Amino acid sequence: MNDNIRAGADIHAGDGGYSIGTQEKYEEFAKARNKSLGKMRIKELSKKAVDYASACEAEAWDGAYERKFAELIVRECLDQCYNRGMNDELYAGQLKAAAYIEEHFGVER
Repeated sequence: MNDNIRAGADIHAGDGGYSIGTQEKYEEFAKARNKSLGKMRIKELSKKAVDYASACEAEAWDGAYERKFAELIVRECLDQCYNRGMNDELYAGQLKAAAYIEEHFGVER
C-alpha cells in the first residue's frame, strides 16, 4: 500500500510545471511523470512474472521468471507500437517495427 501512495505522490507532486507557465516546464514535468509511471509498470510486470514462476512445477521453475518477465516486456513494447493513433505520421513505421519484434522474439501480442 505504501508503494502505491508513494507512486501517487511522485506522479502528482509539484505544480505540474505550470508555476512559470512555460511549455518547457510542462514538458519537464510530463517527462518526470511518465518516468514514474514507467517504473510502476515495470514493477507490475515483475510481479506478474513472479506469480507465473511461482505457479510452475518445480522442474519447470528454473528460468521461468526471467523468461516470463522478458516476454511481458516485449508484449508491453508491442502494445506501445500498436496503440498509437492511426493519424500519427509514425504509425506505419511503428507497425513495421512491431511486426519485426514479433517475428524476432516469437512473441505475439
